[in-house]
Amino acid sequence: MEKRILVNHKPVQHNIVLNENDLVEIDLYLNQDDHLEPIDMNLKILYEDDFVLIVDKPIHMIVHDDGNHTLCLDQGVQFYYQKTNQHHPVRPIHRLDRDTSGCIFYCKQPYIQPYFDEQLKNKKIERTYLALVEGIIDKEMTIHSPIAKDRHISNKYRVSPNGKAAVTHLRPIQKTTNMTSIECTLQSRRTHQIRVHLASIHHPLIGDSLYGHAQKMRCALHSHSLSFIHPITHEKITVISELPSDMKACMRK
Repeated sequence: MEKRILVNHKPVQHNIVLNENDLVEIDLYLNQDDHLEPIDMNLKILYEDDFVLIVDKPIHMIVHDDGNHTLCLDQGVQFYYQKTNQHHPVRPIHRLDRDTSGCIFYCKQPYIQPYFDEQLKNKKIERTYLALVEGIIDKEMTIHSPIAKDRHISNKYRVSPNGKAAVTHLRPIQKTTNMTSIECTLQSRRTHQIRVHLASIHHPLIGDSLYGHAQKMRCALHSHSLSFIHPITHEKITVISELPSDMKACMRK
């Protein structure tokens, strides 16, 4: 109806019969999200092609509109699409908490979003986090502790035998007198999983007022790397986001 299907460069009806050597063209582009107010955020683009956009999320920013007219990353992506004359809906594949920085994955084409949703569900989109924790962790470890919603505090979770299975792998990187920088990889995807698991072994994230201790530092968690198999080229793509300056400065103290 929108004349998005061409055969030999001409719009056709849906019931056309194709012949050998006909050229079929399908316009996959959709309009942008009109409800989003585009805002220039000078986004740092970590990776981009015709199907995927991965941006470096700043700290203290939500990904989606929360209904309270709060500035969100989607608005920056909307501005970037308009600035670069791209006509895509704004569709993030996953989220990060407000204080968490690093890689955020956007799918430009809604026709291949189910592929990425399935990849994420089956843990085939690999994500690695860097974190600063209280105290000293001096060896690699794996935390196998189920996680459930805390019935007494809104938006809080806890380790519980009645929760959903959750597995986090930890590797120490650098130690100071009272904190450790670690690498975290997730074998499962539970809300606040890294924060809950680290608090459960008495090494909460620096700055985590919900699961640890309030500090001037924001919750020190960073989405450092993201890897996926491209649905068109079938190549493995790995994207890296550098550790932000506030976490670097914290380790130098």
